[in-house]
Amino acid sequence: MTTVPILILSALAILLVAVLALAAAFNRKAAGLRTRLLSAAAPRDISASLPARLRDFARRADATPDDLAHCVTFRQQAEIQLKRGAAWQPVKAVQTMAIGAPGFLWLAEQPMGLIPKFRVIDGFADGAGLLQVQLLGVVPVVRATGIDIDRAEAMRYLAELPWAPDAILGNPHLIWRMIDEDWAEATLMSAPDAAVRFRFDAQGDIVEMRAANRPARDAAGNPVTYDWQGFYRDYRMLGPRRIPTEIEVGYIYPDGYHAYFQGRITDYSAVH
Repeated sequence: MTTVPILILSALAILLVAVLALAAAFNRKAAGLRTRLLSAAAPRDISASLPARLRDFARRADATPDDLAHCVTFRQQAEIQLKRGAAWQPVKAVQTMAIGAPGFLWLAEQPMGLIPKFRVIDGFADGAGLLQVQLLGVVPVVRATGIDIDRAEAMRYLAELPWAPDAILGNPHLIWRMIDEDWAEATLMSAPDAAVRFRFDAQGDIVEMRAANRPARDAAGNPVTYDWQGFYRDYRMLGPRRIPTEIEVGYIYPDGYHAYFQGRITDYSAVH
């Protein structure tokens, strides 16, 4: 009669060990990516080669060539649609962005009592992208790597440069050009097909981004590309930099633009 409880306890113990191992592997992956960002090449002043609009934007953000950060970190409160038409899901996230080389790490989760409903690693380092999602913090449901995710995450790094004005001044891997008076385009030397365009308003703030053919998934989960669009709002000093504290991002589907991410930055710090 005592063997059944023992078997149940043994099974629970094995399950607990497996759960802890999955959670530990997720944490190690995130820690490894962050270490790679922190050990990335130091920034180098490229301000002399930049179009004046980019230099002016960085100055408005209080970034200067003689005081470039090595990386920046910020927290977000956001909502995300995991699938078009689905309910908006609240998430909280911490993001680290490298300055002297292209790279970022976005760690997000949706709280649900003592355990998260899901956890996300979204990152880019050394030219490689990664998207990993785990339900309840431990059950792997998405692990995306490869050429498409490399390009998608390279484009995300570029699109989030308004949050890292130090990188505009100090990342020698970026190529900038002015399309016209109001639009600038950024590409990466290592990924010339990952291009993002930024629109400046009359005050010199970047208020919109657009990119063509970003890798994505359609409603059936098939790989596709959609044009990509985002809006930057509510510039203010947060920590040491003046940045857009609100952002909205979406895809341009055949029937028009639909947002899938809306977020607000709640704090911001720079590491030198």
